[in-house]
Amino acid sequence: MGILVQPVHPASMRRSLIGALALATVAAAGWLTYVVALDADFARMQREANDRLTLIASSFDATVARYRYLPAVLSLADPIRELYRNPGDAAAIVAANRYLQSLDQKAGSAELFVLDSTGLALAASNFDGASSFVGQNYAFRPYFQDAMLTGEGHYYAVGATTGQPGYFLSHRIEEGGKILGVAVVKIDLSPLETDWARAGDLIAMADEHGVIFLASRQEWKYHPLTQIRADHVAELSAARQFGQAIDAEPVFVPGGNREGVQIGRARGRGGAELGEYTLEVRPLDHGWKLLLFSDVVDARRHAATIATACVFALIALLMGIMVADQRRQVIRAKLEAHDALEQRVAERTEELRRTHENLVQSAKLASLGQALAGVAHEINQPLAALITYVASSRVLLRRNEVERAAANLDLMSAVAERMMALISHLRMFARKETSARSAVALAAVVDNALRLLQYRINNDGIEVVRALGTEPVHGFANPVRLEQVLVNLLSNAIDAMQGRERRILGVVLEGREGVAVIAISDTGKGIAPEHMKSLFDPFFTTKEIGEGLGLGLSISYGIVREFGGDILVESVPGQGSTFKVIIPLVDAGMSSAKSELHA
Repeated sequence: MGILVQPVHPASMRRSLIGALALATVAAAGWLTYVVALDADFARMQREANDRLTLIASSFDATVARYRYLPAVLSLADPIRELYRNPGDAAAIVAANRYLQSLDQKAGSAELFVLDSTGLALAASNFDGASSFVGQNYAFRPYFQDAMLTGEGHYYAVGATTGQPGYFLSHRIEEGGKILGVAVVKIDLSPLETDWARAGDLIAMADEHGVIFLASRQEWKYHPLTQIRADHVAELSAARQFGQAIDAEPVFVPGGNREGVQIGRARGRGGAELGEYTLEVRPLDHGWKLLLFSDVVDARRHAATIATACVFALIALLMGIMVADQRRQVIRAKLEAHDALEQRVAERTEELRRTHENLVQSAKLASLGQALAGVAHEINQPLAALITYVASSRVLLRRNEVERAAANLDLMSAVAERMMALISHLRMFARKETSARSAVALAAVVDNALRLLQYRINNDGIEVVRALGTEPVHGFANPVRLEQVLVNLLSNAIDAMQGRERRILGVVLEGREGVAVIAISDTGKGIAPEHMKSLFDPFFTTKEIGEGLGLGLSISYGIVREFGGDILVESVPGQGSTFKVIIPLVDAGMSSAKSELHA
């Protein structure tokens, strides 16, 4: 007895193949949409992370910059110099301790102290505390060793005496070519961690060894960012930099890169998984790195929502095409039947034929109307589902306030780009320079300083009156440091004219009796007579709290004095002030030779 095998109809096989191909197309399109949307979200996250890192790095630089000149200023103070001249004198020690304590309170630093050439602390701002630095030896600290070798040092560590972490900046103290010791300022960076945590950011800072020492999550501190060798961990722990052993458990386990974005798993306390994050790294000075972690859950959810909406849209489109194709087949079959019927009744009368054609035509119209109604019904439900998913996506975005955040970030990005351009220019002229002096064309230095402040001049509607003369005037100075002095004086003049109806900024350059004089005048409110004697004292300022540290004029005065010059002040309250920078004049015929001699 044979087995009957029914043949597969070609049309049925064709429909099955088309259906399978349609499903594969929908799946591929959904996956492709998900990948493209996810890559777009990662690119957006990278842009936002870079903008955020720019702001955070600027905030960190500003925090450190407030104290960068403090050790150098400290090394010039008379009580400190007297202490080194008479290291065993009790009165000199008391005066130095009191001076450091007062200066520390005014500057808002964590601690101030001075060491002798062996690393022994001679005086400190915490001399009267239980954890006084006085008498302790810090020769093992890199900030002391670097300052002794190169003149300056920096180091982040947990205090060996206080047990409190801080960032140490140091400056070598010299007199008559002899090294006396080192001045040190300790900065407390913990407020930065508080700000990061308050903002809800996952931010950390790692040192040149890859060990995190600042973080918005406290359990990340003193962990390596990624896995490092056990012997390296032991070596770092033995250095006593952080006052405790380094936990070898890494904070971040890389999982790969996507469109240039590093992705991995972040870990919390005890190695617990926190989830999947992207990691953006911003290199800083001294080999440090600023790290920003961004959760990818929202990005994946958003990409999945878009992919799902795309899938439903494709399904709706395919269903519409299938319904339309089926209707076309029905109509084609009816037309074929009509042709056959028409052939059979060809012998009938003309009237009967016309009546039959009318009936057929009516049936065609009715079938077409049903087909259109069916298509509309089949498409309506998928479209409604699509609209629901789109609305759901919008609700999710609104809950996260992404639109508002994106708009705010666009505005912040534009201000940052302008500040970064200005900061880049400022850093170019304020970069670390040697004290070498040469013959300087003073008119060019004045023009550079004015150009740096042109945006403020324009914004404040200030009229600039320049009188730089027709003959070139050359002074014996360091051009970058002199420009720094002029920018400070011009900025003070602009500040002094805030709220004044008459705003005229005068700049006069002339050479006379062996000196070059640069006079900067304003039509501001002037300087009170009782303030004149304190203008060049460190931390003296007449500005509101938070608007100035009071070091600008003190540093400018010290720079001009290094040139062998002076700064004179004339002021009439209610009418304005004039600052005159006086430096040695260089004969024009000797400018080239002296430039080569002192380069």
